[in-house]
Amino acid sequence: DKFYTPIELSSCILKELKARAEHILKTPVTKAVITVPAYFNDAQRQATRDAGRLAGLDVLRIVNEPTAASLAYGLGLKTDETKTIAVYDLGGGTFDISILRIVGGIFEVLSTNGDTYLGGDDFDRAIAQYWSAKLGLMDEELKVNKNIAQELRLLAEEAKMQLSSAAQFKGNIAGEELVLNKEEFEKLAKPFVERTIQCCKNAMEDAQLTLSDIDEVVMVGGSTRVPLVKQMVSDFFGRSLHDSLNPDEVVALGAAVQADILAGNNKDFLLLDI
Repeated sequence: DKFYTPIELSSCILKELKARAEHILKTPVTKAVITVPAYFNDAQRQATRDAGRLAGLDVLRIVNEPTAASLAYGLGLKTDETKTIAVYDLGGGTFDISILRIVGGIFEVLSTNGDTYLGGDDFDRAIAQYWSAKLGLMDEELKVNKNIAQELRLLAEEAKMQLSSAAQFKGNIAGEELVLNKEEFEKLAKPFVERTIQCCKNAMEDAQLTLSDIDEVVMVGGSTRVPLVKQMVSDFFGRSLHDSLNPDEVVALGAAVQADILAGNNKDFLLLDI
């Protein structure tokens, strides 16, 4: 029976993260670098700072997520380099593309685009629908039998993960065998990936750049593990991708690079995020 503001809820999460960090480090944690989507406005950034303060943290810097991801790959750490970077971020439920320019350690966001209702969950849903059609299950039945719908969704997610490395997936629900091969999965996923490519085109237009202007492409978000996603993004930008770091952790790793600089351990750099 209690009402929480979004800032209070955010601070609850940050408090828990602070407690976990302190438990592992065996030392108090008082300062933080927090990342936010590049399209966050000043009010949203301020709200994030307020949430940090409520959680007992001194928020040293708010960093754009694509900037942090670039830093994790060491981009922008050479003061004499000028680079244009595309950061492709496909998560479970959202997609963001950001075009950044780095000049002498200063990051500027040239454009952002994306879809707040597009992500890996859509891949799962497409697989589940494909299977329920095969099983002859109607939407009505799935609405009534929530358990089957949930099992289908979880199995679909498992299939998606396996098909990143295997050619075929086999599972079963209620004694029915369900099979999906890589080609079938890619056919189901392709329309969603095409939508992200359209967002990339829009972001490029907004930044008034051509594909040959892009020097680096950074991949962020768990759904970029899907080989089809990597292939289509690489084909679109016509270059190889930065995808060697764990895509779920790359933004946090970049925040740590920034924190290291702010802690004075890395005297050569002064990072500015515009």
